[in-house]
Amino acid sequence: MAAQGFNADGLRLGNEWIWRFTCLVYFTAITAGPLARLIPWQRWREACENRRQLVWGFCASFTVYLTGLYMPDLLASADRGVSISSFDLFGACLILLIACASSRRAAIFLGEKTRGIILGGGLFCFWLAYALTGLEHITGPHRPDAFYGFSLLLMIAALLLRFADHFVAKILADHNPA
Repeated sequence: MAAQGFNADGLRLGNEWIWRFTCLVYFTAITAGPLARLIPWQRWREACENRRQLVWGFCASFTVYLTGLYMPDLLASADRGVSISSFDLFGACLILLIACASSRRAAIFLGEKTRGIILGGGLFCFWLAYALTGLEHITGPHRPDAFYGFSLLLMIAALLLRFADHFVAKILADHNPA
């Protein structure tokens, strides 16, 4: 931002970097659980114990992204106000829902099954947004940018890790009936 100046262009450039950081935080948040269950190493499991904080970190970084997205318009038209797109409003509501559902109290209030559906559905929406954005930047008329190919690979890796985790859990449940 400092290189571009503290103006609308600088804020947009900074926001692009926030989007990239948020993608990495999201990848870490959705793969910590499966990795902790798939890798039988105690230190790794201890590192992944507080996955809830990773989800909250993603929610916070996405909130910063949305704020940075509308900041140039707010600065340019402080007297007129800014209209928020329905997609961004949906994202903001979804982030709030995910942040609330990832708390310990949500399991008591909502029940574990409902909480899991909310978290799974919300995180899937963001997975889809990151994957489609990466795919769009690879195939669209944008300037070449290696990050979007990398982010698409991260989303595919996250999906494969989650499938592997579910597959291993299913096999273990079939071999060890309760």
